[in-house]
Amino acid sequence: MSAATATPPLQHDFRVISLIGIAHGASHYYQLAFATMLLIVRQEVGLSYADVGLLAGIFYGVSGIAQTAAGFAVDRFGARPILAGGLLVVGLGLACISFAHSFVGFACIAVIAGLGNSVFHPADFALLNSSVSQNRLGRAFSIHGLGGSLGWAAAPVMYFLDSLFGWVGAALIGALPGIVLSALVFIHREELVDHRVKVRAAAALPGARPGLALFLQPALLLCLAYFALIAANTVGIQQFAVPAWSSMFGVTENYAAFCLIVFIVGSAGGILVGGYFADRVRRHDLVAAFGLLAAACLTVPVATQTVSPTFLPILLALAGAAGGITNPSRDMIVRNATPPGASGKVFGFVYSGLDIGSFVAPPLFGFLMSSGLPAVIFWIAVGLYTFNAGMVMLIRHSSTPKPAYPAVAE
Repeated sequence: MSAATATPPLQHDFRVISLIGIAHGASHYYQLAFATMLLIVRQEVGLSYADVGLLAGIFYGVSGIAQTAAGFAVDRFGARPILAGGLLVVGLGLACISFAHSFVGFACIAVIAGLGNSVFHPADFALLNSSVSQNRLGRAFSIHGLGGSLGWAAAPVMYFLDSLFGWVGAALIGALPGIVLSALVFIHREELVDHRVKVRAAAALPGARPGLALFLQPALLLCLAYFALIAANTVGIQQFAVPAWSSMFGVTENYAAFCLIVFIVGSAGGILVGGYFADRVRRHDLVAAFGLLAAACLTVPVATQTVSPTFLPILLALAGAAGGITNPSRDMIVRNATPPGASGKVFGFVYSGLDIGSFVAPPLFGFLMSSGLPAVIFWIAVGLYTFNAGMVMLIRHSSTPKPAYPAVAE
C-alpha cells in the first residue's frame, strides 16, 4: 500500500503532532522572549520604550516579508531542513542579545531572528499536511495552535532567568530550546514526510498555477486579509488589555493581568475543542463564523463596561474560548483553499498576514490608550470579530475545487 493511501498509526501521528506543536510553541516563545529581553536590557544599554517597540516591529516586519520566500524554500528544499534551520537561527538570535550593546546591534539581531521566525508556518503546515492522517488534521491543527499559546505563556520565564543568571545568562539559556529542537526536527526523517512528492505531482497537472498567479486567487487574498485582521485583534488585546481594563473597571494591574491569563487559557481550551469540530464537520466556515460572532457578542459587555469586575474573568474565559474554537477550522479553510503541492508557498503567503497585523496594530491601540480611549479597543475587537465572520463565508464561496491528482508513493 502506498504512503498516499495508507493511514498512519495513531502513535506515528502523535509523535509528529507533538514535535510540530512544540516547534510552533518555540516560535511564539521566541517572539515574546525577544521583546522581553529588550525590556530587560533597556536601561542597561540605553534603549527607550519607543526603541523597543521599533525593534519588535522590525522583527515582525522582516518575518512577514520573508514568509512567502520561506514558503518557496520549503517547497524547493523540503520543510524538515527549513524548519530545523529556522529553529536554530531564532535560537541563536536570542543568544546574540548577550553580545549586543547598541540599537544598531539589536536591529541586526531583530532582522536575523525575524528571518528565523518566518519559516514556521509554511514548514509546520507542509509537514502536518503530508505526515498526519487526513482524519486527524483538525486535531493536529488544534495542538499546533495550542503549542503557540503555551509558547507565549512560557516567554516570561526570561525574567526569572535574568534574576538568577543575569541578562547575559538569560539570553544564552533562553536560546537552548531552539537549538535542541532544531536537532530533533532534523533527525526525524522517517516521521516527517517530505511533502515535495506532492509538489512534483501537482506541477505535472494541467492548469497548475505557477508563480504570481497562485497568489492572486481571491480565496488566498481573502485569507491573507483575514489573518492580518485576526492578528491585529489578538495583539491589541494581549498588549494593551491590562492597562485598558485597569482604567475601564478600576481594578488593579494584577487583577487585570489575571483576567488576561484567563482569556488566554480560555482561548487555549477553545482551540482543543475546535480541533474535534474541525475533524467532524465539512462546513468549517460555519464553525469559524459562529465562533467569531459569539466572541463579538461576549466582547460587547466589556466594551460597554456593563459587566462587573467580579464577572469579568468569566466573560473573558467564554470570549476566549469562542475565539479559540475557530482556530483549527480557519486552518482547515486555508488548507482547503490551497492547490495541491503548494502547501509551503500558500501557507507562507497567507500566514504572513499574522505578522502584518502584528506590525500594524500596536501603534493604533497605543494611540487609543494615550488618548484615554481604552474602551474603543474593544469596540474595534467587536467589529473585527464580526467582519471576519463574514470574511470566512466569502473565502468558502470564492474557493475553487482542488484538482485531483494520482496517488504517489512517498
